[in-house]
Amino acid sequence: MKKTKRLWALLLAVVMALGLITTAFAAPTIDSGRKASLSLYKYDITAASADGAWDAASYVSTGVQDDAVTDKLAKYAIQGVEFSYLRVASISTYSQRESGQYKVGVLYGFADDAVLQAIGLTKADAYKRGNGVFYFTSDKLNKALADALADNATTVKNALEIAVRNGGKAAMPETDENGHSKVGGLEQGLYLVVETRVPENVTSTCNPFFVSLPMTTIDGKDWNYDVTVYPKNQTGKPTLEKTVREDKNSTGKNTGSLTDIADGYAHTATASVGDV
Repeated sequence: MKKTKRLWALLLAVVMALGLITTAFAAPTIDSGRKASLSLYKYDITAASADGAWDAASYVSTGVQDDAVTDKLAKYAIQGVEFSYLRVASISTYSQRESGQYKVGVLYGFADDAVLQAIGLTKADAYKRGNGVFYFTSDKLNKALADALADNATTVKNALEIAVRNGGKAAMPETDENGHSKVGGLEQGLYLVVETRVPENVTSTCNPFFVSLPMTTIDGKDWNYDVTVYPKNQTGKPTLEKTVREDKNSTGKNTGSLTDIADGYAHTATASVGDV
């Protein structure tokens, strides 16, 4: 099932990741004493696309609830989806001089490298380091996640899901009849979010993704402490292909290889009583 829907899941996760933690420059400083929240909405993107109600190119992820999307896709809401989350890095700002002016950027500090390894980064790739913490820019994290998913989505997905489990899984409430779930009172930082339970009609869970709490507004002038995301699911019946393989001991019609998927496999086969 993972392979049959892998392309859709990959594309959607990359779009989501690139939209969530952009390197923006914000003038105000982060209110370090303020708690953050994460909201998400789950929709049946397969049905919405088939009905012409959804076009991926027409939606840009901003981290802010989009009433137009919520209203348009209300009837495609998926209830009973569970996400789990893990804070994987701290968030801080840094200043740099550009075109004669100082601007503020965002860094994420990792004390553990399990997630970094899963997306192909090492501590040597850090923008800076200090007191055992390795700081990365969002651009570096975005590119690493996108490249890792493009190279081997299943392996990366499994590794990040394991990281969340090992870090002490915290589950969000299941999505309600509106496809909505929310968790508040969160410490600021970079969160890894994975989909941990879906209804039986969902054939492909979305790939894990990062969420920055807070994140900059789309114009880079302020901070959004209450972030809303719209991860997508694919629904329907997966396409499965089955072939038969004749046993060498019985028919002699394969080379006996245990690793070559093309060795002896076919859509049809002829057999006699007693053949395997």
